[in-house]
Amino acid sequence: MTAVTQELRDAARQVVDDQGLAADEQATWSLVAELGWLMLEIPEDDGGLGLDLAAACALHLELGRGLASVPFAAALLAIDAVAQSSLQERADLLARLGSGEDYIATPLAEPALDFRDGRLSGTARAVPAADRARDLLLWSAADDCLALVPAAAQGLAIEPANTWDDTRRLYDLRLDGVAPRCVLATGAAAAAMLRRLRARRDFALAAEAVGGSAALLERTVAYLGERAQFGRPLAMFQALKHRCADLKAQVEAAHALLDDGLARVADAGPDGDIAAAEHAGLAAKLLANSTYTAVVEESLQLHGGIGMTEEHECHLFLKRALLDEHLGRGRDAYARLLAAAHGGD
Repeated sequence: MTAVTQELRDAARQVVDDQGLAADEQATWSLVAELGWLMLEIPEDDGGLGLDLAAACALHLELGRGLASVPFAAALLAIDAVAQSSLQERADLLARLGSGEDYIATPLAEPALDFRDGRLSGTARAVPAADRARDLLLWSAADDCLALVPAAAQGLAIEPANTWDDTRRLYDLRLDGVAPRCVLATGAAAAAMLRRLRARRDFALAAEAVGGSAALLERTVAYLGERAQFGRPLAMFQALKHRCADLKAQVEAAHALLDDGLARVADAGPDGDIAAAEHAGLAAKLLANSTYTAVVEESLQLHGGIGMTEEHECHLFLKRALLDEHLGRGRDAYARLLAAAHGGD
């Protein structure tokens, strides 16, 4: 981690801690825009900060620690897609997106869309804050089209998704012959851009999961130090110490794999091997999500009865972790894709 990235992460932690757990979406969005976080990966030639994916993931990690409701990951994915495009309005659009004036919503799960005769039909799920987006970044299931679709387009229905995770607002989209406002890429060019987008989405989701698991484990250890049983703090019981130590090792392993993957992507440069970046993102997402789930399940037990109550914060982390398993390429896809890459079944 570079000094700049570490400073950025330290500043982000202070901001997220000040905002509090699962802070208000609109208030956090205004702060994110004011701090210039949306400009993070916009090239310097376009007026941005020109930082790399590792810097973005430092912010994703801290936002994950605070169960932030702000659609930061979706916004950065759209910004990167616009930055990689050759749109005539590219510079102006990047300026508006970087300032937070405009927001393009992007699905955090794979859309089931068909692109035919210049129109999109099908469904897209897990789209953060789609109700306040100007445009939607969508792509076809065949990877032959990547386009911006107006949120007010005829034939488009935006419906709130009924999920357990109340810390963020996700929407499902239904498209019936919707014409894009502009097409960013088609054919092989679209497939290449989508490989980059998916890898970046995997890293962002992995970073959020690492942040969430680390934060909950810290809260659990603090609780064990405060709660007494038989006249002794629970943290003094050896069996509980060992359980927490095992969880800490898992969190550190997930964080290490994330950092290693980001370092490999950075070393490869902007024109590096996309297959290597995809593989690193797959591995980071798989381990981070399985670790997050393990931490929340153990933390619920370590908190005892209070951890099962709706008033306690444990259930917020549990719902976030369980939903995150289904985001990205799908719950079962990561292990299967990694096995295939290594010659497995």
